[in-house]
Amino acid sequence: MTPNFLICQSERELEVRYAQDFIANVDGKHALTLRQFYEEMADLLEIPNFSFTLEALNDSLNDLQWLEDRRVVLYFTNTNELISKERDPAKLASVLNILDATAEDWKWVEDDESVDKKEIIVVFEDSPRIRKALDAESIDYSLMSTLK
Repeated sequence: MTPNFLICQSERELEVRYAQDFIANVDGKHALTLRQFYEEMADLLEIPNFSFTLEALNDSLNDLQWLEDRRVVLYFTNTNELISKERDPAKLASVLNILDATAEDWKWVEDDESVDKKEIIVVFEDSPRIRKALDAESIDYSLMSTLK
């Protein structure tokens, strides 16, 4: 099974692979706190009536019906900075687990269900911090350059 998370070395690599898809670029420098992260996600994904909680993020990512694109790429840059100003490191872990679970859930939505099927691709710009966080949570990832 393909991991839900990819790590890329360059934005060019991402743009070539997902040129036809909706790419939301979440800059870690603009998402230093969990609140800033929620604000970035709400803005980039145009989430209607977002309430800035982990539960609301989960619900929104499991919906996405307001977006026309079938494939949504969440591209996180400056990952050394992402949610780095939170005192509790478990907050980043919670976000990573929500993203992983949501990407996995969308793989199991049938085309004949009442919602338009989406695909979420989560891509992180490489950094020691993001790899350490993914490893700590035992979340599988692949290097984008190794995919066919």
